[in-house]
Amino acid sequence: MTPEDSQFQEFLDRLDLYGGRLEDWPVEARAAAEALLEHSSEARAQWTAMRRAEAALMQSQSIGNEGIDNIAARAMQSAQAHPHPAAIRRLPWAVAAMAALIAGLYIGQLPPTEEPTEIVTAALDQSGGSHDVW
Repeated sequence: MTPEDSQFQEFLDRLDLYGGRLEDWPVEARAAAEALLEHSSEARAQWTAMRRAEAALMQSQSIGNEGIDNIAARAMQSAQAHPHPAAIRRLPWAVAAMAALIAGLYIGQLPPTEEPTEIVTAALDQSGGSHDVW
């Protein structure tokens, strides 16, 4: 990369960073940009394109988001005005815990089997007997 190429790339990076208004650039960067703009038509074209894009953005109208803000505000107010009691929030976990406890008690009460189940037999058959599946 030639010094001119690196200087131009640095100009483009700063143009993206600081925008098209050279008065907003740091002093040393502004001086280098002004010098480059004097002798590089490509730099001037990029700078002009940035200025046009910024001018178009400044003239564009903003999109109102009042409706979204109102919906969010109402949702937050509703949640704060009607909080759920802690017992209701914990109820699904309590039901799941009770189901797990009942299932464990049921399985613990089953009589032991002498023969391995079909799943264990299938796993042992696939392992070839020489490898521990588990």
